[in-house]
Amino acid sequence: MRRLGKYRLTRVLAALVGPLALAACIQVQPYLAKGVPPATKPVRVLLMPPNVAALELTTAAAPLPRADWTELAQDSLVEAVADTLKKHGAQMIRYRRATEVMPYAEDHLEAIALHEAVLQTILTYRYAPAQQRAALPTKPEGLDWTLGESVTRIKTDYAADYALFLTYRQATSTVERALFAVVSFVLFGFIQPTSQSIGLASLVDLNTGAIIWTNLLQGQSLDVNRPDGIRDRVEQLLSGLPL
Repeated sequence: MRRLGKYRLTRVLAALVGPLALAACIQVQPYLAKGVPPATKPVRVLLMPPNVAALELTTAAAPLPRADWTELAQDSLVEAVADTLKKHGAQMIRYRRATEVMPYAEDHLEAIALHEAVLQTILTYRYAPAQQRAALPTKPEGLDWTLGESVTRIKTDYAADYALFLTYRQATSTVERALFAVVSFVLFGFIQPTSQSIGLASLVDLNTGAIIWTNLLQGQSLDVNRPDGIRDRVEQLLSGLPL
């Protein structure tokens, strides 16, 4: 069975983070494919396994994975996605991870791997800083990528209309790093980032295989222990969802 490159997309995403991710504001950068028809209600949206990690920034700026924060962030994210989709008149379905014993598991994994590869391309050619962004002669602008028939088995197995893919990274400073940031600013006028959030969402039309919408979120993170912390970011990340 194919082993997915779980962290490749995360590395590409992290490489694209610019100064906005260090600012107090949140910025979103959505793309919507041309000619997307209005969704016919009721809509069933399959939430693919979210790629979530919560990190702690130390005084050395080394990001340390926090399993407890990650679990809390993932639970909050899934709940917030369900509530947000409900506001759009859509029902969320949870994807069960493909295993060796699942019929057609290889078909699922092939589609997921293809989505990851295509999304890396979209990140490179649509979300990279303008001065670093290469041009695609066949796709000069907009969103025009598809997974083709690779998603047919997923649609059949879940009877879903769309598949939603989410990647979310949040880094929060320790108390020591926060104090160090204040001292750096007072003494040297240098602003040390104390928290960062990066989110990426993509929506796939399972009837056509087209990636019809993507959104990139960058900015300051919120406390994962706050009930509304992740919820606010999810609502911002899914703003403009074409449902």
